Amino acid sequence: MQLISTSLDSGWELAERLPAGRDLFLLSGGEKLWLPATVPGHVHTDLVKAGVIADPFKRLAEWGARWVDESDWTYRTSIFVNAERLAARGIGGRHFLHFAGLDTLARVFLNGKYLGQADNYHRAWRFDVTEHLKEGENELRVEFDSALRVGREKAAAYIGDGSSDRGKTTYFNFPPRAFVRKPQYMFGWDWGPELVSCGLSGSVELLTVPVAEILHWKMNYTFISPSVVDIDFAITLRKYDSQPLTVKAVLFASGDTTPSTVLEGPPGEYTVPLQIRSFVTERWNPNGVEGPRKRHLLNLRLLTVPDDQGDEPEPLHRIAASVGFRTIELVQERDSPPAPAPRGYPGGASGGSSFQFKVNDQPLFIKGANWIPDHSLPTTITKHQLRQRLTAARDAGFNMLRVWGGGLYESLDFYSLCDELGILVWQDFGFACATYPDDDPAFVESVRAEAVANVRRLRHHPSLALWCGGNENVELHQGRWSGNDQATKFYGEKLILDTLPEVLKIENPQTPYWPNSPYGGVDCRDENSGDSHYWNVWHSKEPGSNGDWSNYEKCDTRFSSEFGFAAPAGLTAWKHALAPEDLTVRSLGSRWHDKTRKGYETYLGFIKMHFPEPQCFADLVYFGQCNQALAFAFGIEHWRRRKGRCGGTLFWQLNDCWPTHSWAVIDSAGEPKLAYYAIKRAYSPLLLSLRRAGRSIEAHLVNDRHQDIPGQLSVQLLTFEGEPVSLAEQAVTAPANAASGAQLALAIPGFIADAGTDVFVHALFRPESGEPVESFLLLADPKDLRLADPGFQTQVGEHSIMIEVQRFAAFVTLYFEGVSQQPQLSDNGFFLAPGQSRTISVSHLPDHQTLAQLAPQLRLRRL
Repeated sequence: MQLISTSLDSGWELAERLPAGRDLFLLSGGEKLWLPATVPGHVHTDLVKAGVIADPFKRLAEWGARWVDESDWTYRTSIFVNAERLAARGIGGRHFLHFAGLDTLARVFLNGKYLGQADNYHRAWRFDVTEHLKEGENELRVEFDSALRVGREKAAAYIGDGSSDRGKTTYFNFPPRAFVRKPQYMFGWDWGPELVSCGLSGSVELLTVPVAEILHWKMNYTFISPSVVDIDFAITLRKYDSQPLTVKAVLFASGDTTPSTVLEGPPGEYTVPLQIRSFVTERWNPNGVEGPRKRHLLNLRLLTVPDDQGDEPEPLHRIAASVGFRTIELVQERDSPPAPAPRGYPGGASGGSSFQFKVNDQPLFIKGANWIPDHSLPTTITKHQLRQRLTAARDAGFNMLRVWGGGLYESLDFYSLCDELGILVWQDFGFACATYPDDDPAFVESVRAEAVANVRRLRHHPSLALWCGGNENVELHQGRWSGNDQATKFYGEKLILDTLPEVLKIENPQTPYWPNSPYGGVDCRDENSGDSHYWNVWHSKEPGSNGDWSNYEKCDTRFSSEFGFAAPAGLTAWKHALAPEDLTVRSLGSRWHDKTRKGYETYLGFIKMHFPEPQCFADLVYFGQCNQALAFAFGIEHWRRRKGRCGGTLFWQLNDCWPTHSWAVIDSAGEPKLAYYAIKRAYSPLLLSLRRAGRSIEAHLVNDRHQDIPGQLSVQLLTFEGEPVSLAEQAVTAPANAASGAQLALAIPGFIADAGTDVFVHALFRPESGEPVESFLLLADPKDLRLADPGFQTQVGEHSIMIEVQRFAAFVTLYFEGVSQQPQLSDNGFFLAPGQSRTISVSHLPDHQTLAQLAPQLRLRRL
């Protein structure tokens, strides 16, 4: 008899669980009004389906749904079990209820018998029901307590009267979320709503294990030559019977072997070692690196001992996985001597240490972003949705995503897609922007179990590049964000310096660990070592710096793991979320969906600093997105020009969890903002970057390829009509896997006013082989440019749109009006020089329409 798994995801109901006296008809307390429930799911989505609450993403409905998180909820279903299934117990088998996820504070009952409780969203839960199942119908009941209320109660009890060194409960110092192990962002963030919710967050199964099962497995490998690996497996299983078993591993790769061992012994837990030597002719490589992303199928099998004829019996339990082989290293080498600043940068860089990833022994400049959960209620996230977002990241040149600590340990679909697409994963553990009660033994043990479960679940993925102890916890303590209300001791230090490293030492010592982000040196804000979060543009308190993205040049970090600039979502997302009357610049609906905590007028002021004041909602979206595009491109190009000192950039953030004003470059409707395309250009393997240095323009080349690229470089100053003002040109070489420094400088003539309102800079690098690359630079704020109608000419093809201009055009943007979902474009928000044309590929057209049918709805906008 094999392991039997039966899904229990259907037939669920939910009800609010009221205390005694809360309801006239339930004086003794209990549930009323049972509603259909979706599993996996959240109480909010079921209440929306039933018409109890409005969609919390729409208008101000989030406000109206707050009572949901103050309430307790109960889920129930019925399980039918036949006599044959129950008979497995007679051959030493056991029956288990397996919950892939419980969100979060839950008690589980079967046929009125208490099975146990759960207190951690981030792990699976299993209950032995062998003694409780009966033939026929069985009632399964799960009671959830309000995570928000319990978190408040625990915070208040932990803080006491506020006289201890723990300080007082504040937004960052021991907030309610710090006491409940669930995704922190569900309590609200500066880009997301407060939808704490509850529910069965993973699938539910009835498992019958007759003889034995594999609990988990570990694979360590060593390259003994460029194409041969020695692999050590440790397969941990549990026996429920004394009969001998065969444990087998099969790796489907060239020259593999299929080792097996016979395990004898009484019931209990065993760890079985196996070794394979395999020829791996192709390694797994990240996106942008020449070479394949080769993966191999691994099959682990648990069988009874073969019969006398040697025939292999059917497996009692099998696990299939896709594995890849690569080496990864986080290099932190001391500077000796301190590296001088390149030309154009004042002063010299002081000593410190590098923060550089190497994959397959090759240095890799990291190009990527921070990732948040793709919906405020995570069970609604689909594999299709993840594929869209991650493919967009791949297409924009990303080679890494940081899975931020306030979100999820993502689904297996997420990591499998990263394996497939070549996107490395920097994985935070589930801590962000808070102090945590690490002197509570029960809390620490819950964190340990969470860490063990997720490390075991993810450690075999070739995309996994780094474990990190959390987000901004050290910075919070060192910076004392909450002032005198904050704890004086670092509560959380035990977790990141003891608990998590202890888990990794046993479970995944091969993957690098970084205690927190940012981190490095005595001061985690030290730019000479470790990683940095640079928020002195968006959150700066320095006069003249707040909102001015040119100040990114003030940061000379070794690795920029967070920086960001906010902008509105696209019009499609807003039209789904707001009523027509809300689509004004200062509507209450628009202000409610701004969670940036800057103050809405300050946010608008950041746009007006560089662009015209928005007169309508379409202006707000367009000017806001143009401003964000310039900000991200400026920051990324700055740090790429510092390649060699700087090891990479992970901007904040790739995606959104609801329709909002945020730092995301792909909104909740899946529509890329203009910044997405600007970043795609800034992450190009061969970058031509222009930088103004006083009265001259510098041209830098940044080359991520592993060979020199010679060619001809020109930098030209032109009027908007296309008349040449000045030109510099020479033969140069983009050095292999390096930044060139200033290769060419063009002086700005004295008769050009400092404002530069009538001219622009256009640079072109023509390699001896391959496609040319170009760059544009404005010498004045966009709002001050004196631009004429560019004279658009468009030609619509079967799968593309060609656009040509007579005069300079800035931020040329294509939009299809009145469609439910925007088509996918190869570029948007681009510049065109006079007489220049650009062909834009168009795909994923909505509603099976052709591009010719959509052509009448095409709208072009430019500055």
